[in-house]
Amino acid sequence: MSPSLKRTLSSTNRSISPPALKRKISRSLNHVANTRDVTPPVHADADQFRIFSWNVNGIGPLLQKQLSFGSGPALSPLRTFLKRHAWPQFLCLQEVKISSKDTATQRRLQAAANEGVASDEPCYTLHVSLPRDKYNATGFGGKVHGVATLIRDDFEANRLRDTRRPEWDLEGRVLIHELNEGLVIINGYWVNGTTNPYRDPSTGRIVGTRHDHKLRFHQLILAEARKVEEEGKYVVLIGDMNIARERIDGYPNLRTTPMQHVKNRADFNTKFFTEKGGLRGIDIFRHIHGDTRKYTYRPRSKQWGDSGDRVDLCIVSRRLVTEMAAVTGTDICDNAVDRGHSDHVPLWVSLGMSKLKASTSLSNPA
Repeated sequence: MSPSLKRTLSSTNRSISPPALKRKISRSLNHVANTRDVTPPVHADADQFRIFSWNVNGIGPLLQKQLSFGSGPALSPLRTFLKRHAWPQFLCLQEVKISSKDTATQRRLQAAANEGVASDEPCYTLHVSLPRDKYNATGFGGKVHGVATLIRDDFEANRLRDTRRPEWDLEGRVLIHELNEGLVIINGYWVNGTTNPYRDPSTGRIVGTRHDHKLRFHQLILAEARKVEEEGKYVVLIGDMNIARERIDGYPNLRTTPMQHVKNRADFNTKFFTEKGGLRGIDIFRHIHGDTRKYTYRPRSKQWGDSGDRVDLCIVSRRLVTEMAAVTGTDICDNAVDRGHSDHVPLWVSLGMSKLKASTSLSNPA
């Protein structure tokens, strides 16, 4: 198929509209045909599974048409980002700000990821979770929150078992992706704690604040992650978690007022890192880079370097590091180029798939 041909409506219906609560990935020949290009880039290390995450603070600027100066095809800013980072298998986006009713923008996002695709380059398929809470996610015509994951087609066709959003996620904050190797990636835009009211999604009655909702969100995400581990699988939590964990993660200061922010931080650290009954996960950036100071939130209201917070994180199952040595690298793209139009910069993690395969074969012998 000519690379100039755009993906048709029929080949993307299954993923650009909000997914069903439980969606099994078909392994039929029709599914493979719909992916068009299932050949990975020739320059990529086939064993390395790379996950990028980026709070884009609105998807609009990444969809703009770019002028072409020369013989090459015109690329969208989104396609340029994917190319610059050597076609990661996963790109997890947060705060996309797309209404669940706005299928046109969802289609444009899918198209932008594949704009100007060359014959030796991969294509991507879009999965989204968008707000459906009529009381708590109604601002700007429903264009608030929202997460999206772009998955490279060759990887999805061969490794993705399931994509779902949990029933409790009414604000469009969570996408859960399970691979055949027993690895589960949770793309999340975690709740930001404020004193604004939170309303019961069923009745609209005020039942506390967004701080209270944040603490409930911690518990719900923890339950999802613990369930994964109890099934003998491994979890990667990645995204904007709206928490700077320690003093080193805030510049020039760590937010300590009002006091509820301190309580939220303590709850987060306890549930996901220190509590015996919690996840006891590993903050992989800190694990690999020690006391290196890099930040993911870079406010546009200040000069670059004057302020920063590391609030976008990647937390992995402890066994991925201590038993399997499956994590091969991670970093934060703490620079103005990669921040682009947003007020966050991307982060990434890579895993060796052969390590996961070896573990799966040992724990599930034929």
